[in-house]
Amino acid sequence: MSEEISPNDRKFITNLLTQKNQESLLLAIGDKISKKKNKKPSKRIVLVTKNRVFFLKPSQNKVKKDIHLLDIQEIKSSTPNEFTIVAKIDNKQFSYGLVTNKTDEIINQIRVTFNHQFYGYPEEATFKCTDIKDSRLTEIEPKDLPCGGFVETYQSICDHLGVPSRDDICYDMTNIISPKNIRSFNIGEIELPTSAGDTIRSLLGALKYNNYFKSFNFNNYTFNKEQFGYLADILKCNSTVEDLSLNNVGLKQDTMPIIATALSSNKNLALTAIDISNNQIEDKGMAAFSSYIASSLRGIASLDVSNTSCNKAGISALTTALKKNIKMSSTLSYLNLSGNKMEADGSAGLSSFLASPNTLKTLNISNTTPSMETIVGALVIGCAELKTIDISDNKLTKKEVPHLVRFIGASSTLKHFNLSGTKVPVENLKEIVVAITSNIYLQDVTLDIKNNDLGIAGARMLASLADKLSNVIYLDVSENDFGDEGVSVICDGFVGNSTIKKLILNGNFKQSKTKSRQSAIESVISLLESECPLETLHMTVGNSKSPLKADILSLIYSLATNPSLLELDISGHQMGPKGAIGLGKALQTNKTLHTLIWDDNMSTAIGFAGFQVGLERNLTLKNMPTPLNDIIQCHRDPKFQQIWKEIDSCINRNQSPTRAFEGNGGNSIGATNLSFLASGQQQGVEKLLNKIKSIGRKVTDPNNLLIVKDAESTEKVIGGIHLIKESVHASLEMELNQKLKDFVQVVNDVINAKKNEMTQQILESMQNTFQSMDGPTIKRLATTIQYGSKDVDEQQIHSTLVKGAGAELSSRAHECFISALDIASDYTYEKITIGLDSVFKDLILEESQAQNESTPVPDSPVPTRSPQPTSPPITSQPTPTTTNIPPVAAPRTGAAAPAKPANPPPVTTTTPPTTTTPKPTQPPVSKFGAKLSTNSAVAEAIARNMGGGAPPIRKPVVPEPEPEPVTPTKDVTPVKSKPVVAPRSTPTTTSTPTKTPVKKPSGPSVPGSLSDAPESDSAELTHATASRPHIAAKRKPPTRRPRPPTEN
Repeated sequence: MSEEISPNDRKFITNLLTQKNQESLLLAIGDKISKKKNKKPSKRIVLVTKNRVFFLKPSQNKVKKDIHLLDIQEIKSSTPNEFTIVAKIDNKQFSYGLVTNKTDEIINQIRVTFNHQFYGYPEEATFKCTDIKDSRLTEIEPKDLPCGGFVETYQSICDHLGVPSRDDICYDMTNIISPKNIRSFNIGEIELPTSAGDTIRSLLGALKYNNYFKSFNFNNYTFNKEQFGYLADILKCNSTVEDLSLNNVGLKQDTMPIIATALSSNKNLALTAIDISNNQIEDKGMAAFSSYIASSLRGIASLDVSNTSCNKAGISALTTALKKNIKMSSTLSYLNLSGNKMEADGSAGLSSFLASPNTLKTLNISNTTPSMETIVGALVIGCAELKTIDISDNKLTKKEVPHLVRFIGASSTLKHFNLSGTKVPVENLKEIVVAITSNIYLQDVTLDIKNNDLGIAGARMLASLADKLSNVIYLDVSENDFGDEGVSVICDGFVGNSTIKKLILNGNFKQSKTKSRQSAIESVISLLESECPLETLHMTVGNSKSPLKADILSLIYSLATNPSLLELDISGHQMGPKGAIGLGKALQTNKTLHTLIWDDNMSTAIGFAGFQVGLERNLTLKNMPTPLNDIIQCHRDPKFQQIWKEIDSCINRNQSPTRAFEGNGGNSIGATNLSFLASGQQQGVEKLLNKIKSIGRKVTDPNNLLIVKDAESTEKVIGGIHLIKESVHASLEMELNQKLKDFVQVVNDVINAKKNEMTQQILESMQNTFQSMDGPTIKRLATTIQYGSKDVDEQQIHSTLVKGAGAELSSRAHECFISALDIASDYTYEKITIGLDSVFKDLILEESQAQNESTPVPDSPVPTRSPQPTSPPITSQPTPTTTNIPPVAAPRTGAAAPAKPANPPPVTTTTPPTTTTPKPTQPPVSKFGAKLSTNSAVAEAIARNMGGGAPPIRKPVVPEPEPEPVTPTKDVTPVKSKPVVAPRSTPTTTSTPTKTPVKKPSGPSVPGSLSDAPESDSAELTHATASRPHIAAKRKPPTRRPRPPTEN
């Protein structure tokens, strides 16, 4: 009896429990059953703990027997007063019996403890109870233990092996894995070292009969041969695991048979996915594994044997097993054979399986040297559901391409086609691309053709087909040696594409910068600004190691107004702090970019500070991987740590739905409402107004006056509608806030009502079930629930609705308001710009007409502008001689000669009839020596470059030989003649009074030099540039400016 246990024995038991780290569950005393009949029985104390059963001799402070629960093989008890435990330790079997009146209590305690410590163990894995009536055995109630009792089993096995259990593993399983219902056991999540002592053996032992985990992930943990044996023990017994990942675990041709045999012996195995990739299995190991594949009772859904050093014999054995198992054709959906050498024999075996009707959806045969003709033929026959095919790193020849084209044309499910590293010729790649575009059943295709050395020819081919790629949404053309010109061609070609959403251009810029570099960047910008629905652009330095440096800045600046790009990767271009600051400025007005990757760009603390300023004013950038390479370079700067904290804080703010209320005090959404002032549209209106004012002629037409007045009010009006948008949005926020606050009480009432309903149902159920509970008891329970249970925090509901949902609704509404405002602004600017263009042209025409009427020269043609369709015809002198001469305007003193438009309009000049009346001699002047006012010259100069744009290159006009003097007669009839360019130095007699010649500096002068220009800006300014030869403009034309329009 327990009362007979002395205090000294109790003290010894307490010390023993502390030493063994055990917990006492039952303590009793009895007489030992001796094998000798005449021997006097001796007392024994039996102690049952969580993991062991101890037998101690009273008064001696000594443990006579220590039996672990796993060592017990059988418990015998023919009577309620005695029991015998049969155990086996170190391959030695023994029995130990005791006579006590607590026999049934001891037996049932051992049974319950074993069931608790080894939850899920089947009956055949537990000890037997022999000669015990069922009435003596109590029913064991199941318990809901974390991770299916993994922690208890792990601790008990550690005790059995004599190694300490790790508290961190037990904590993770109890507080992380189980509450989150994670069903995958991943050894990579366990902190190292896992190889100390028998830790890995304990973990594997705990998984042996565990029915909680559905997936075992041992990737990248190197097993030794003994540990593979422990793993095999799991696979022989576990019946719930469905996914087994043994990627890079050290499997070889001598250990693979151990695993394969264990898999084959478990008839209850539920395995559906196996990954044994990156192990040196070779052909011998693959043959052993194939035997399991052929005998799998349920089939396999996913099989990855990539990079297992197998040749044609191993692959042939595997594919033959796939063909042999009738379950595989209806279960296998993923097959990865990459990195092995299939050759002809392996290809034939694979084709045999593929040709039969199957459910395969993904096939990866990259870098396997397959016989494409054989495999593709089988794909057409049997693979009706294939969505992904990867044939990368297999060199494609001209003979094999037609088979691929045939497969693509016959497929209706293909989604992902990987041709990277195949070195397919450009003309053959074109056939493949055309086959994809021609198949109307293929939609949302991902095409990967990187690392094929396509060059400029490939770029031109893709550009020529870009508008036809209506079913490709993802295109990877990285590492194709396009160079600057190729990138430009690709981007220009895809401007008209209507489906591409993700474009990968990594590593296509060459190390040697060419003259086309800036043009290539401009083409990328044009692509982003076009109607192409591009959302993701990756343009990293890649393997080319050719950073764009400062050349990429224009692309960064263009992000400020980009309306569509969602993700951008520009890593490795070494753009320096200027690029980081530029990114910050662009983010201040960008409203769409949510992912930015820009590591390895040599950014400094100053650059990060500039980036942080812009990011603080941006609310859309949510994802930005940490640029580790740049942080390493500038982490020593004492100010950098604070800068990066603020950057990280801005990213976290943008990821939070409450950013609109907590970002900048609620004003962050409307912080950029005056950004239109710096927009290109407003600046364009101001430039047109300045051009109109520079003519110097007052606008008199009433309609034109209204247009100019409206244009001058554009800034005020657009600013006003921005303020209207902000005012409406502010009122919306107030109304939403009030509505949601009112809804808080509604939500609270609903929750309380449902809680009361649940409580009532619980009380009714208990009252109907438990007959011993009377009315007052139920009433007390109801009162306890009412006042003791936790109520819903109304403040939390308010925070969730108002700050969370309200902020997100406000943000969505703001996007709608902005879209409506943009449409109104664009329409307004368009109408104002068209009107100002009309006013400008009318003023130029009026100025030309006024000049012609005020300064007629009989023998010197005066340039006039050809009439516009809407203007009245110009009255000319009677019987004129018309000649088409390009107009020339005189600049102000010291001004450069104006550029000639690309297609100058013909100008009609009139010459009065000549007479024989002697006329006074006039000093030698140019044939085009019309005297023009200062403003008229400016107007003519502007007219020649109207609409902006670079002046076209003009060839110098070769002067014709000086004509012979002709004596005028009265009877000469004016006739039309071919246009003749008069010599610049020929004196011309006119009917105007003699004028004083313009003074010129002494010394030799060069025609067309500044010495020909007048010395003053007088009212009688002579067209001094008339004698200059027409030469091409030397100034560089502005980037991306349109050509001047042609006047008719």
